[in-house]
Amino acid sequence: MSRNVLICGNDLLVEAILQHNIVQDKEISFIWYQKDIEFPDSVQDILNSAVMAKNLRLTATNTPEWNDIDLLLIGKSESASEKDLTFEESLRAEIHWTQLLINQAMANNFAGKVCFLTEHGEEQVFSALRFSGLPDNAIFGLGTLPLSMLVEKMISNILKIDVRQIHVSVLGTFADAVPAWSRGLVAGTPLLSLIAQENSLFTQNELTKIEERLKESSEKSLLPVILASIDRVFEALFSSFAQIIPLTHQVQVDEQKIAISEPVLLSTQGVSQLPTLNLSEDEKQKLVDIKDQVLSQIQSLMSGR
Repeated sequence: MSRNVLICGNDLLVEAILQHNIVQDKEISFIWYQKDIEFPDSVQDILNSAVMAKNLRLTATNTPEWNDIDLLLIGKSESASEKDLTFEESLRAEIHWTQLLINQAMANNFAGKVCFLTEHGEEQVFSALRFSGLPDNAIFGLGTLPLSMLVEKMISNILKIDVRQIHVSVLGTFADAVPAWSRGLVAGTPLLSLIAQENSLFTQNELTKIEERLKESSEKSLLPVILASIDRVFEALFSSFAQIIPLTHQVQVDEQKIAISEPVLLSTQGVSQLPTLNLSEDEKQKLVDIKDQVLSQIQSLMSGR
């Protein structure tokens, strides 16, 4: 399978992804989408730095070969990166950016996968699926995967246990996240059972601290774990090893379609939905409230309000 990744955006995260992958030097061909024929110095600097890579290939263009692209990574648009924008203004800028890219892609026989990297991934996934004609399994967002990996690492640090032995999914959205503590596992043992043990290193107070950290998280503070999250996405899409990870994907809420982060199986075939998690009543209600909020935002977007 080819590994052609078209990455769109000129923000800090996109630059960090490219620099990170230059260091990783895996066999991936990155094509950096640019709106203009003339590239700014910041773009040229990163292109020049790719000389350090032996296996990775990095180019930039405003006329990509869309039909050769396996994965479209969409970061922030320039207009959405402007300061002092309200949430709604930023959202509409991202949706406009999404439509421009998807329209170009579909007009030029694009048939790959799409991954959104922004905080508006729920609305972007919904919008892209609505007008692209691509199958549901082809479009997803990074969603709460970085938050899940952060939670697992924090628990690993507290318990001094290999992070690969810890499994906790964070659900919802990047801005409004719900850790599924009731389904968390540590080396196959229910996470919450550790709290009940006498003299345990893991207490309710630790859960509270982790939840507070999630609320305080920003793209900048999470940059290392976001890069690690994208590594996992690449591994799932470009190798024979599928991953069960929380990603933003389309789900059905009553008669309406929305997008939300819940665990899915990500593989070379794209996103496959899994059975609904058996959450605690409190977690269920929080997730229902988040889905209602996302639905409201999508309905507002569709009505043009």
